[in-house]
Amino acid sequence: MSGKMIQNIFKCLICNETVTSDKILLHKQREPDGKDYGIFWPELHSEIVDCHDIDIPIYHSTVFSKALNVQKVYILDEGSNLSGSMKEHVVAKAIQLAEQKKQTIFNIASSGNHALSLAIQTQRHGYHALLFVPESSDNKIRQLTTFENVFVLALKDATYEDAYSLSNQINLPEIFNANVSNESLLTGFLPVGRKICSLSPLPSHILAGVGNGTYLAGLTWSFQHTLKKIPKIVPVGMKGAFPFEFAVKNNKHIYKFDDYGVDKTCIDEAAGSIALESYSMPQLFHALKLSNGFPLSGLQNNDLRNAYLLLMKDENLIKNGVIPEPTGIMGLAAAIKYKEKFSRDNILLISFTGNALTCLDSLQRLAPELMTDISLQLCKKRKNLSFNKNMYQNIRYLDKRASHKDIERIIYDWISA
Repeated sequence: MSGKMIQNIFKCLICNETVTSDKILLHKQREPDGKDYGIFWPELHSEIVDCHDIDIPIYHSTVFSKALNVQKVYILDEGSNLSGSMKEHVVAKAIQLAEQKKQTIFNIASSGNHALSLAIQTQRHGYHALLFVPESSDNKIRQLTTFENVFVLALKDATYEDAYSLSNQINLPEIFNANVSNESLLTGFLPVGRKICSLSPLPSHILAGVGNGTYLAGLTWSFQHTLKKIPKIVPVGMKGAFPFEFAVKNNKHIYKFDDYGVDKTCIDEAAGSIALESYSMPQLFHALKLSNGFPLSGLQNNDLRNAYLLLMKDENLIKNGVIPEPTGIMGLAAAIKYKEKFSRDNILLISFTGNALTCLDSLQRLAPELMTDISLQLCKKRKNLSFNKNMYQNIRYLDKRASHKDIERIIYDWISA
């Protein structure tokens, strides 16, 4: 053996050029949107067999298959993960990659499941998390600042796009950027991809709500290395807040909204999917083409409510506490709303990507008459989630136009404290 490190090879989804991992940063500088979007696809990856083990339960719902008039419906319960969401996979991969570089501080733009999973997992490892969030995410900020190892930078008058852009400017040697533009994180979904591949019969379609698209892109990458025929990927989104739908319609890798195309109060309960941009859009676009899939959009709060009403009819799922958050139930909501898109012989796998324990207030607003039964079942599952109750207030509020130098000074003050 030569002793040289194997270089992973990535394909740029914008120009189709292939580059080795050591040339990625240079290539991104050539692409106008390279630093903000997941523009690379792993072509040859040395870590295909190097991944964490998982035990995510998959259920068969005869209630759903009958209601949707399809052959079979699988429910993948990502809410059973330690932090209650599918973000567990990218966080596990990020920690693995950061440890190779001796980095113990993780930087992301999130106040949702990604942030919560990072807070829990870094605390378990004795590491730290730096979170960039809009100041408007007040309720979630309060939860995240209960973790001693978390530091929150709350940006005034900012959107998530502002937070994402600012967080990606941080380039300190101590910090690992765990934002979704890191193409290496896609390989973290291989364990759940293998779990799906073990099913018999295999699903014909896989439905999941889309926040940034990494989840479905990562599953598709996994299927490339496991299956001869990839199930159709069906990303779903809320009405007027799903730019990926327009990317597909216009055959563009990247498509941005200037504003939401519908009254936000009609779609606000699926906060994790309300987007003006989709940061891994090129990766998801590629996954859709590989699988011959299609997007489903137009969901509103009432569609999510209809999904919960159907869920409550499946006693087995409720008994096992398989109750997702509103963003996590979008796959079922889309299957109900567009059931004419599927035929009698189709086999659907619907991923519940998050646990309702993380946002009971939204559930209360969507289906108040169901809360008694839901709360009882969720309490049985609470032991699977790790919420730290120590009240630490590691937070700084600052203007979204703060200079890079000022932000670095704040970060170094936190690191040295």
